[in-house]
Amino acid sequence: MKGNSTVAVHASATGRMTPIAAAVAVLAMGMAMSAQAQEAASPENVVTVTGMRASLQQSLNQKRNAESLVEVITAEDIGKMPDKNVADSLSRVAGVTTTSAGSAEGSFGENEHVQLRGMLSQLTLTTLNGHTVSSGDWYGPNIAAGGRSVSYTLLPSDLVGRIVVHKSSQADLTEGGAAGTVDIQTRRPLEFKERLTTSASLEAAYSSAAKSTDPSVSALVNWKNDDNTFGILAQVFSQTRKLQRAGSEGVWWDKTGATYPDPALANKNISLLSGAVLFEQERKRQGGYVEAQWKPQSNVTLDLSAFLSTVDAKNYNTNYMADTINAVNGPGWNGVAVRPTGAATVSGNTITSIFFDKNAFGASSAGAFSVVEDVAARPDAKTDSKFVNLDAKWVVNPDLTVNGKLGHTTGSGKTKDVGFEVLSGWNQGAGYSLTSDGIFVLNVPGGDKFVKAGGGIGGWGSYSESTDKETYGQVDADLKLESSLVPSLKFGARFAKHERQLTKLAMTLGAGAADEGQIPDSAIGNYDANWYGNLPVNPTPGFRPFKISNDYVASWVAKYANFNTHAYQQEFDIKEDATAAYLMANLQPSEMVSGNAGVRVVRTKMDIEAYLPGGAPSYSQSFTDVLPSLNLRADFSKDLIARFAVNRGMSRPEFGQLAGNDLQDLQHTGVGSNPYLKPIRSNNLDLSVEWYFAPKALLSLGIFHSKLDGIIAYGHSILPYADASKAGVIANYDISAPINTDGRLNGLAAAYEQNIWGGFGLSANYTYADGKQTSKLASGTCNGKAGEDCTLYGTSKNSYNTGAYYEDERFSARVSYSRRSTYKLGNRGGADYFQSANGSLNLSLNYNVNKNITLTVEAQNLNDPLLTVYKTDTTQIAGVYKNGKTIYGGLRLKY
Repeated sequence: MKGNSTVAVHASATGRMTPIAAAVAVLAMGMAMSAQAQEAASPENVVTVTGMRASLQQSLNQKRNAESLVEVITAEDIGKMPDKNVADSLSRVAGVTTTSAGSAEGSFGENEHVQLRGMLSQLTLTTLNGHTVSSGDWYGPNIAAGGRSVSYTLLPSDLVGRIVVHKSSQADLTEGGAAGTVDIQTRRPLEFKERLTTSASLEAAYSSAAKSTDPSVSALVNWKNDDNTFGILAQVFSQTRKLQRAGSEGVWWDKTGATYPDPALANKNISLLSGAVLFEQERKRQGGYVEAQWKPQSNVTLDLSAFLSTVDAKNYNTNYMADTINAVNGPGWNGVAVRPTGAATVSGNTITSIFFDKNAFGASSAGAFSVVEDVAARPDAKTDSKFVNLDAKWVVNPDLTVNGKLGHTTGSGKTKDVGFEVLSGWNQGAGYSLTSDGIFVLNVPGGDKFVKAGGGIGGWGSYSESTDKETYGQVDADLKLESSLVPSLKFGARFAKHERQLTKLAMTLGAGAADEGQIPDSAIGNYDANWYGNLPVNPTPGFRPFKISNDYVASWVAKYANFNTHAYQQEFDIKEDATAAYLMANLQPSEMVSGNAGVRVVRTKMDIEAYLPGGAPSYSQSFTDVLPSLNLRADFSKDLIARFAVNRGMSRPEFGQLAGNDLQDLQHTGVGSNPYLKPIRSNNLDLSVEWYFAPKALLSLGIFHSKLDGIIAYGHSILPYADASKAGVIANYDISAPINTDGRLNGLAAAYEQNIWGGFGLSANYTYADGKQTSKLASGTCNGKAGEDCTLYGTSKNSYNTGAYYEDERFSARVSYSRRSTYKLGNRGGADYFQSANGSLNLSLNYNVNKNITLTVEAQNLNDPLLTVYKTDTTQIAGVYKNGKTIYGGLRLKY
């Protein structure tokens, strides 16, 4: 059980019940348990508790007392947010889903982005103590994508005092979250009870896939003076983790062509490169947070804070691929296709099994290769985030309080992304077959040996670096009025200057780079035994693909790779100025009803410098948004609360959607940009009922609706770009580019949680979200034709979390399972990509040796889920991945 305020309806409802029936089932469950809870609710039986039950009570109290629709997660104690990063904790909240990938790269085993209302993460604004935080990424395509959503890999949960999820907007919240806002709040120095507080956490993390145990350390010191007018908090963290991800990928899907020699296989989808993928990474997250609070006068408080987090993320991705390119395009690409050996199998319009033996080319197989091995080396990948922020509070008089905020935040990401590629000679043939799970079983007889056959060493690559920075300032005033209807007014203004730059340098190789003879025998090994667990990889039991060592590839990159030519067609520089002002009235129309109403007006101006085929080198646009909001709560009794909210929100397009592109030169496909994109506007409606039927207990049901103006879809076109793999060549690329269109979202969220008896508690939540694109695009995938897909990107129809916990004075335990259904991940070359349904089982155990020492054991991804990414046709598998389990063990110290 997490210390969150709502946690989800039972999972099995999604498979056997309609969403309404599932919600009714949850309500019935709570009613059945309420009888025993009433005894616990009586005043004479109230008991003061600590630990996770106290955290749960705090979270529920803060949610209950809020005027708008919020969820609250409260840390149990210093350094005891019950997950490894903030997104992990948020995944337990009803109406919140998380993603563990930013692009079509699959998952790397750690939650990275947060989604509200079932919509894309770019529509959720994340702030820290009410201000924005810049960040970057370490993975090349995500660096190029220029996302606005904070990468939660940079935010360790040790920082958190509480998290407030604003599901409904209000005028005093910073604009940018069309779906909602997540505010991460740290502890403040003067909030601590003791004059001196110290705590530390020492852990070891064991990865079952990487078979590695790595250290994690964090520490906090807080001191304040005796009269509570000055305090300083300092926190540091250092966390190392080795990752190993096993994968199976359909790297290059194409068609056989109308004149293919076997008529039964003509014009069918075929995987030309089918890979067994081994991703290896060492992540080291380091940084710190410092904050000083000073009250020079009783009515003035100054608060200065600074944060730095860096993630070193060097990684290597080895892709051992069965090569059927030459069988379809002819040896040496001479255009003479050959028939397969034996019978192939076809499902729909896709070839699911095919094999070409060593004699498939007849007398000569010159120019044909059975294996392509590609090692993507990113030896210096890293990302960082930092900020300096000054808060000031001035209580002018009992009726007027003024708050100010001024700060600067920067984030960056950079990586070399170099492909080292070798071809193994046509030995005993090549082919593949697809299992029911979408795994490519590679039929490459003798493919455990690297056969040098004159293919040389191929190389592709680039250097990507992004910088993201914002300078901001705001002032807010709270004025009490002598009015029972409008007890107070809040008003203020904010400005922000934002800049996002992407630098992309093309790679050139020095003389001698292509000589495969330089590869020593010592650099040629094999994948580890059982590297893929119990999943099939080859028809031969125990088959281990050959592997060129990471160290050798890194030395080859250092010796031959040069990055000195700007890839101007992919670079961009975007400057964005935003000014906003708001007025909000707090309302008390009756003793039973309260809330707030307001309006926020925002002016955004953008200057974009970027390359667009056939276009201008620079673009400018500006737009004004008027964002009204109304939040009402009705207290029907002390335990039963109803809420109503209506508002208009906005999110600006991702920077990478406005400029730049992500191209795949081998396939001549990619994702382009559109400098004429407008913001996504969302008219949101929420209605919910909350029943606090016992201490530390909640039963809630809510419905929501969003009408989306400008939601992003992808058009499809053929555009000329320079082929980075062939100097001086301009080629036609099959490009998907973002377009504003219309959509709508309907959904419901139900939640139940209760401390049942004797330290045992249960929690469950369920969210149903039905999102559709409502405008057809002739060049898109929602086009009015048979087989169209009009679902919104990022929206899972069903998601849920279930959990249970136990706690006594010495021992506590939690177990939880979160799952979300299939959702549309992105678009490339006119085709949609989907992430399969997936879930994660997590466990946490704590034993209090005494009041100062706690022993901890935590486990993530205990079920080791199989994650699948596929194209619109589910038989065209893009990737299947397994990350393994991670077990954490250690101790927490507090004095």
